[in-house]
Amino acid sequence: MQKNWLSKEAEKADCSKDIVVLENPETKKFLDNILLKKFWPVIFSCLEQSGYNYSPEPQIDSELSCVLERSLSFMLFDGVRAFFRGKLNCSKKSWMLESEFFLPLPMHNDPQAIFAILGNSRLKGNPPTLIVDKEGADNFYQIDFRNGSGAGWGLHGEEHVEAQLKKAIDVNIAMYHFSKKGISLENIGEFLSIAYDVYESF
Repeated sequence: MQKNWLSKEAEKADCSKDIVVLENPETKKFLDNILLKKFWPVIFSCLEQSGYNYSPEPQIDSELSCVLERSLSFMLFDGVRAFFRGKLNCSKKSWMLESEFFLPLPMHNDPQAIFAILGNSRLKGNPPTLIVDKEGADNFYQIDFRNGSGAGWGLHGEEHVEAQLKKAIDVNIAMYHFSKKGISLENIGEFLSIAYDVYESF
């Protein structure tokens, strides 16, 4: 049976390429069904209710891994640029949810507040990074937050993943709402309290 699918997939391979990845079509279909039928409706509902523009169609890709792993990506936009990107990875044994938040800050934002975010001890396990765009006055600074969390299916089931998806989307929307007018030293604690729900990583 194993040789059967391997042979069939090998026949479809492009011989002009230097590398070929063979995927078990049954496993691929199984994982895609979980992502599209179980988790995409949850994600779509949250994106739709956000009031922001979002990726209208689910995008599923394969991840380079020692096992077949499929990922579903989704994004939120403020009308001009993306401020949140999420990705749910699933294999037959485990899942992982990745979150990225892109915090744009204007040129006049207090640099001390920016340094406080970058050097925050509760984020040091996966520290945020800073980008400076000298051509953008409204988004002169951009701080990128990244986090990933997951587990084996035996530890947490589909309901837990659904709850994590909802929390990630809600928290990133709350971070964006809070930061629209910039981040000051006075309100940085409140902003970080919101962020810790997803991005805290000692």
